[in-house]
Amino acid sequence: VAAPALGLLWRGVVGTSAERFRMARDGALSGSETIRTRRWPGQDAIATVSRSHYEDKTESLLKRLGVNARQSAGSALKFCRIAEGAADIYPRLSPTCEWDIAAGHALVTAAGGLVTTPQASPLVYGNSAGNFLVPGFIAWGDPTQSGGTH
Repeated sequence: VAAPALGLLWRGVVGTSAERFRMARDGALSGSETIRTRRWPGQDAIATVSRSHYEDKTESLLKRLGVNARQSAGSALKFCRIAEGAADIYPRLSPTCEWDIAAGHALVTAAGGLVTTPQASPLVYGNSAGNFLVPGFIAWGDPTQSGGTH
């Protein structure tokens, strides 16, 4: 996942590791740094949320989990914040396209996190009959927090 405006690039290989690089304007990479999700910090947990898709049901979920801090971020950057341990949860409780989240999902998983449906089931890809839509998801920095019925 690249963010040229920030001069950053994140990448990961599931089962191996994840890392963040500085990216020059010419695309050259430097400063490789291993990244990892963090343990759930309890009342200090941080949610990374959408600026344009924040809903009442997202607010209700975060309140139930005791998450008070919010960070707004654009698109795939929310996954990157989870992967690097700067945030703890990214809920998207409305439909989105598989191709918008697949790279972020892989990055979070490579960094030690988990991405599930809101009901804590595995997220399934390849739904051509459903126009490749995912009905919603939650990205968790700490997989032990994904327990179900959210």
